[in-house]
Amino acid sequence: MKISVITICRNVHDGIGRTLESVAQQSYQNIEHIVIDGASTDGTLDILKNHRHRPAVLISEPDGGIYDAMNKGLARATGDLIHFLNAEDWFYDARAVENAVRFIERHPQGDLFYGDIEVRLPEGGSVIHTPQEADKAAEAMVCGCLPHQGTFARRAVFDRTGPFDTRWRVHADYDWFLKAIADPSVTLMHMPVTVASFGLGGTSSNLAKGQPEVYAIQNALPFYQSEAWLRRRIELYQESFLAVRLENAELKRRLAEAGTGGLPHIPWRRLARGLARRGRDRLRRLLRRLRQG
Repeated sequence: MKISVITICRNVHDGIGRTLESVAQQSYQNIEHIVIDGASTDGTLDILKNHRHRPAVLISEPDGGIYDAMNKGLARATGDLIHFLNAEDWFYDARAVENAVRFIERHPQGDLFYGDIEVRLPEGGSVIHTPQEADKAAEAMVCGCLPHQGTFARRAVFDRTGPFDTRWRVHADYDWFLKAIADPSVTLMHMPVTVASFGLGGTSSNLAKGQPEVYAIQNALPFYQSEAWLRRRIELYQESFLAVRLENAELKRRLAEAGTGGLPHIPWRRLARGLARRGRDRLRRLLRRLRQG
């Protein structure tokens, strides 16, 4: 089984080497690495040309943005499976691709496979993000997204959905995922494999710029426009909003208790997860009681 790994980059002199090295270190060898560089001017191209890992395809030219570059890579891919590993991301370990391929070989009925990813936090440290199982993917996409860094898709999926829609400048991968989920002929599967390491802080992490586009994509997708899905989307947004309010209230309480003695130690990540979970559970119970009259 041939894997096409597509990397897009532009002016990432300090980060592209780690990405290349992670591909070179993979225990699975049948990898076609395609690199699309957006005419870098900072020495990135020199690294791409001189690194010990030589991509099967290397193109450096101006492009129309992230998803135009990803479409260029897609058009040149010849693998059975497509994976996007962009600059400054890397495979989680040397067996990441092999572990994914072995899972996919055991599940020939699947079309789009997504695994877990390591998320590197701006303040340091990292967490492993485990997405929802496939039967909850459509709900998970309302307030979140599946990780493209952890995804392998059969070529046939792109034949069904088409390439990335370049009208969307920040979240065309989100749009693509929704099209795949909405297509009843595409079977999604979650893999218990940590595929890649992803650093927060890129273009897609900018909420002020990206979230309005996410809402526009949702509102343009017929799949989400049924009465049932409109109601469910409202419920999911209410749950998310309540979780944030509960989190803020808890943080304010802790700060108030600290008084003039300084800020307390707050386990931020554990607190946020716990509050979000409790908020969702509380709202689900409330909505259940309302529906029951």
